[in-house]
Amino acid sequence: MRDGVRAYLLSHGILVVGEAADAPEAFRKVKKLAPDVIVLDVNLPSLDGWEVALRLRQLVPKSNIIAFSIHSSEEYVVKMARSGALGYVMKSQPTSELLCGIRQVFRGGNYFPAGMAASVLAASAKKITPNKKTSLKQSP
Repeated sequence: MRDGVRAYLLSHGILVVGEAADAPEAFRKVKKLAPDVIVLDVNLPSLDGWEVALRLRQLVPKSNIIAFSIHSSEEYVVKMARSGALGYVMKSQPTSELLCGIRQVFRGGNYFPAGMAASVLAASAKKITPNKKTSLKQSP
């Protein structure tokens, strides 16, 4: 799946500067690469996605995080928002949604599933780590 997503993003002008198979590899790479946007798979083998997001926020606070997940439940979306993710795209959605989300998060905005705005806004108020104020954009 990563190869297909990478190829799609590259074909739409998104520079992919690195990839990681697990959390420890991600932590090592982000310190060196300091990407503008981190696309974070919520299901990494070594740590929960929200724990990885918290650590990434500490390591590279200027990088914006968008969660990419098989999970569609509000619980996952809220937990990731609370952990500092500015967006959440489900893998079941077209890849174009991830592209839209990356562009929105790159600009400092939010990108969350439609119908979850109230929950995400409430989660943002209880964020575990401080984050800059952003506008909320729902995915279609």
